[in-house]
Amino acid sequence: MQELGLIGLRIQRMPAESGLEFGIPSQYSYMTVCAPSCHNCSTMRAWWEEDQERRVRYFKTFVGTDSVPPDECTPEVARFILRQHVEAPSMWSIFPLQDLLALKEEYMTRPAVEETINDPSNPKHYWRYRVHVTLESLLKDKEHITTIKNLVQASGRSCPPLDDDESQPDKSSTHLDTLQKTAETRKGETQFDNPVNV
Repeated sequence: MQELGLIGLRIQRMPAESGLEFGIPSQYSYMTVCAPSCHNCSTMRAWWEEDQERRVRYFKTFVGTDSVPPDECTPEVARFILRQHVEAPSMWSIFPLQDLLALKEEYMTRPAVEETINDPSNPKHYWRYRVHVTLESLLKDKEHITTIKNLVQASGRSCPPLDDDESQPDKSSTHLDTLQKTAETRKGETQFDNPVNV
C-alpha cells in the first residue's frame, strides 16, 4: 500500500503486524490512520469490558505491570489508550465519538455493548447506534472539550484554540519544544499515565 501512496488503517487490538496480539501505536508508520476502534468493531470501552484475559495481557504489555486492571473502562483507562493513539506518528488519529465519550463518566451510562455501530457478523445488527447525548450539551461541556484538547496539544498535533481560550499556544514554539515540555511535564506522572513504548 505504501508503494501506491495509500494509507492503512491500524486498530490496536487487530494488528497488521504478524506475531503481535496488539499493535504498538508508537511504531506505526506515518502512512497510517490509527484508531482504538471503528464502525465495524466494538468500541474501545466495550472491547475493554468484554474480554478479561485479553484486557489483562494488554495491561501487562502497555502499562508494564502484573497488577489486575479495572474491569470497567474508566476515564483513566480511556485517556491512557487514547493518548497512545494521538501520540502515534500516524498521519491521522481518528476516534469514534463513543471512544471520546469514555473520557467522562457522565457519558458512560449506556451499556458499552450498545455503542457498537455495526457488527458485520450479524446481518440484523447494522447502523442502529444513536448517540445518547445531545450535540448541544456536548458543545456546552467545556470540561470535556478541554480534556480532549489537552490530549491533542500534549501530543504535539495541531489543535485550534477554543473561542474563549486565553491560553493560546505560543506560535513561535516548535514541535520539538512541545515534545520537550510534554516530557518535562510527564516526569511526575504515575506509571499508569506513561504508556510503555514496547
